[in-house]
Amino acid sequence: MEDSHFYEEVDKFASFSKMEQKQMKAIEELVTTEKHYLTLLQFCATGIRNHLQSKQMPDLDLEGLFGNIDDVILVSSNLLKHLEEVAPGESNQLLLISNVFLTYKQELEDAYKVYCVNYDNVLLLESIYKKNENIWKEIMESLTAGSKSKTVATALTFYLVMPVQRILKYPLLLETILKNTPQSDEDYAALEKAVRVMQEVNININEYKGQREVANKYIRAENLSIKDSICRINTHSIAKKASRLSQVIKYETGILPKTKDKDYDDLVTLFNIIEKDISTLKKNVGNYIINVESFQHLIPCQDFTDLVDEHVAACYQGFIEKLHQQVIPEFKRRLEFIIYEPLCALSSLFSGPQQLVRKHKDKMLDYEKIQEKIKQEGDASYDEKAAEKTYETLHSLLLTGLPEFNRIVLHQQAQILQAVIHVHHDLANNILELISQHLHEFSSSHKVNFWQQTEETLQKSNVKREEFFQKFESITEQMIEQPFNQEKLEILLKKYNPSKIYQVTGNISGSKDLDLTLQKGDFVAILQSADTKGKTNRWLVDSGGQRGFVPAGKLSLYQPEKEPGGKKELSLVGVGDETNSRRKSCHLPESALSLHPNPMWYKVIAAYHFAARGPHEANLQPGEIVTILEAHDKRGSTEWYLVEVNGQKGYVPSNYLMKVPVTEGRNSFAL
Repeated sequence: MEDSHFYEEVDKFASFSKMEQKQMKAIEELVTTEKHYLTLLQFCATGIRNHLQSKQMPDLDLEGLFGNIDDVILVSSNLLKHLEEVAPGESNQLLLISNVFLTYKQELEDAYKVYCVNYDNVLLLESIYKKNENIWKEIMESLTAGSKSKTVATALTFYLVMPVQRILKYPLLLETILKNTPQSDEDYAALEKAVRVMQEVNININEYKGQREVANKYIRAENLSIKDSICRINTHSIAKKASRLSQVIKYETGILPKTKDKDYDDLVTLFNIIEKDISTLKKNVGNYIINVESFQHLIPCQDFTDLVDEHVAACYQGFIEKLHQQVIPEFKRRLEFIIYEPLCALSSLFSGPQQLVRKHKDKMLDYEKIQEKIKQEGDASYDEKAAEKTYETLHSLLLTGLPEFNRIVLHQQAQILQAVIHVHHDLANNILELISQHLHEFSSSHKVNFWQQTEETLQKSNVKREEFFQKFESITEQMIEQPFNQEKLEILLKKYNPSKIYQVTGNISGSKDLDLTLQKGDFVAILQSADTKGKTNRWLVDSGGQRGFVPAGKLSLYQPEKEPGGKKELSLVGVGDETNSRRKSCHLPESALSLHPNPMWYKVIAAYHFAARGPHEANLQPGEIVTILEAHDKRGSTEWYLVEVNGQKGYVPSNYLMKVPVTEGRNSFAL
């Protein structure tokens, strides 16, 4: 019995010794392979890349080929350094090895995920360079130039694929060490955690790679030509779009409750606000630069000797010339270089995320349709599961990417706004410095005379201004004001009947989907006097660019402004006695004006610009006197009048005309 127990102990010790040997061998393999891997990687980054760089071939994309290989080498060097510091056979050797991987977990993930995503681009570039004899010859020469390794590589990807393979080996090497470690070992839990952490690193890299593939796929779709877009249309795509439209209709009609994701919606709302701010700022800065350029070329050439003596006038002229030839050009250059160009670059960054947000909306409709099917049938097809996975990947990408994108853009926007302040601060300092250079040329007597003459000139200007106002008011007693937002009004009138034009009576803030946000005074065209549910308190309108719903209570049929002083409304032609006239001229002769005891006659004029769209219509310019031939069209409708303008006969919209009073002693009406 004692002999049997003795042999069991011997076998147990031998088994434990064998496991320990395998453990030590696995640790040695981890360190030696890392060292060999790092050596080859350094040769690739220095020997091969430097050789190709020295050839200065313009068609060779070195950055695309080698990616962030320097980051990979850095993290691998630090990892190897700390692994080699762990003494073999040390009591807590496994704990120290585990801590090394736990410490460098994030750095490994950050470096390798970027490299792995770029590797597909490496394969694409290599396939392109193989077709270029000169480039491929240099690449093959670089594989052997300065190489001390006995390994003979037949392609550049022999080296470039190593990081992709190495990150996958870390959890396997650690797992081998774990298998040869007794569970009773006090460092077993730490080593097990290191294995799990490195497995998570690979999972995260795969997820990141999938997100980037989805992002690249849908960003590239934006650049399709019209021909390619037409070729993509097939029965499958038509069915998919019809399904999405069906989902939208169900949501808008209330058949299905709309899915809300507050976190995502808030991110997209902030993204849209930032994009609008950047676009507006870019547009404003561009207009500002144009105005600065116009001011730069506007050098005054007046002779000031009638106001001040020749010496002062010469000093002032010298100041103006330096201001326009030195200070303003430098200010404009800095505006373009420091502010406008960064704004253009920042604005261009939004196209990709915008495309992803649009695709997310489409994919969400597909996803919700699939979820309905799964609830009803309990399963989905392979393609539907793939579409479901695509949506989840895209949703995850936007949830993680948009906050970072918004943060970076807001930071850049803040820096640009600070630059705006600094540029204007420097402009003020430069002008003050320029003024100080010229101030010493003025004597005290000159300064006194200058300010005295300035005050006299301002007083004379005020007198002339008052005289001008009085004369202007006497001539334009009946001012016709241009309607608010005339440009948008003209756009709407070209597309819609004037009877459909309404004006917003108060600010409208859209709170629901498809609602519009409008300002008081904006013009809209009514498309439908009800919403999708048939309610008449919300109307579907066209605001001249966007279409959506607005409260009907905040819309008023557009009418011309009232006459100044509130005496009476300048009504459109067609309201009053003239509507029943078959052929009547509203332009009365001058003799009638002078003979009538209390003349209060009316002239008919064009209130707005109208461009004839055919030979049967007439052109109108605001203020032109119009003779009405027939107060209706051939069908009897009073929306169009037959008129004569400047010898031209044709039909014009009746609400484009206006009658204005002609008082005694006035033979013309000035607009």
